[in-house]
Amino acid sequence: MGDHARHYLTGLLGRNVRKSIGRIGEELAESNYQGLQQFISDSPWDEQAVLRQVRGEAEALLGSHRDTALYLDETSFVKKGNASVGVQRQYCGRLGKIENCQVGVFACLGRGERTALVDFRLFLPASWANDPARCQKAKVPAAEQRHQNKAELALALVRTARTEDLSYQWVGGDEVYGNNRNLTDALDDAGESFLMDIAATHQLWDRDPAGAVPAAGLRRPRSRRVATAEQAVKKGAAQWAAAHFAAESREVLLRESTRGPLRAKLWVKAVWQWEPAEPAARRRWLVI
Repeated sequence: MGDHARHYLTGLLGRNVRKSIGRIGEELAESNYQGLQQFISDSPWDEQAVLRQVRGEAEALLGSHRDTALYLDETSFVKKGNASVGVQRQYCGRLGKIENCQVGVFACLGRGERTALVDFRLFLPASWANDPARCQKAKVPAAEQRHQNKAELALALVRTARTEDLSYQWVGGDEVYGNNRNLTDALDDAGESFLMDIAATHQLWDRDPAGAVPAAGLRRPRSRRVATAEQAVKKGAAQWAAAHFAAESREVLLRESTRGPLRAKLWVKAVWQWEPAEPAARRRWLVI
């Protein structure tokens, strides 16, 4: 079993563009085609046990530090045909366009410039989830034959990370996740700290909209035309930064690069997110 695993991983890291078992066998003379086929396709092994071991080793190396973070991101795998689980024409981040591919959401434990993958979820499009026969043919487990968007998969990864006692300080992600209020609100409710990109068109308030209602403050105004200013990030950030950035910004070291230290000036402002249907505004920190 150990030899098969080593040969398979060596083949995946090899020079052949196609990573089929046949190609791996051609590249590694010491490997056994039938044994590799059995190892990959038919042998009973528990991937969750492997992930738990990986998480434990990553935690030992990277966890329990003030800079330890859990990063969420997706990647895609270009495919031909329609038999691979979850494959369809969809946005492919690796190519920057719509292409026939699979998409996965991944969690990575990181500290400084060192990172390790600790969990993943395969994105199953609705076209697959709504086709039981297709799922059964591809051997998708019955419990996994349901569509979840990428933010829902990301939230599941965070919950697993906490259940498995990974000791990160905050969750990071790009605007695919930062723009999703269901995800960020769920992280907030769970007591997670997070730092995520948001789109420049995102609407923010410069102070709590509760200040525009009577003292009880239990109901929000029906109209968005209240005393507080709501505006898009791009417009608001430009105005706020122009007034405060030079005097209040702070320079930080991001990382060492080939050209020396990479530094940035950061400015932080308290803002609020709120939609009229919500019972309360959410206080956030905008980092520019």
